[in-house]
Amino acid sequence: MTVYLDTSVVVAILIDEPSSEIARAWFRRLADDDVIVADLAAVEFAAGISRWLRMGRIDVGQAEFALASFDMLRAQCLSHTHGRNDFALAELIARDFTTRLLAPDALHLASAKNAGATLATFDARLADAARMQGIEVAALG
Repeated sequence: MTVYLDTSVVVAILIDEPSSEIARAWFRRLADDDVIVADLAAVEFAAGISRWLRMGRIDVGQAEFALASFDMLRAQCLSHTHGRNDFALAELIARDFTTRLLAPDALHLASAKNAGATLATFDARLADAARMQGIEVAALG
């Protein structure tokens, strides 16, 4: 099986938050599966860490540790560079007003679909949109 991690799952794996135990236990069970961490997740994760640093939620050492942890996680996974087909499908998904997705979520969804992957997300709206698109959503619970 191939699993595409959206940023909400990456954050839960790497940063202590309420869903971290669930995400980490689930991730450990994927030992034999192909796991995709896309370029968009890298940008979103780095931007989120930068925002937390600016807000004073973390210090520079914690920010650097989080980014290093992301780099180690990503090195264990398949990389995905978003291509023209991903952007074209993301636009179609975004034009479907019933999905109610922002651009980054539409791109995650399109990329997962184009990769033939199961989508792993904690975002209920993204999960609903994925199911509407016929994409399997990982059961993280």
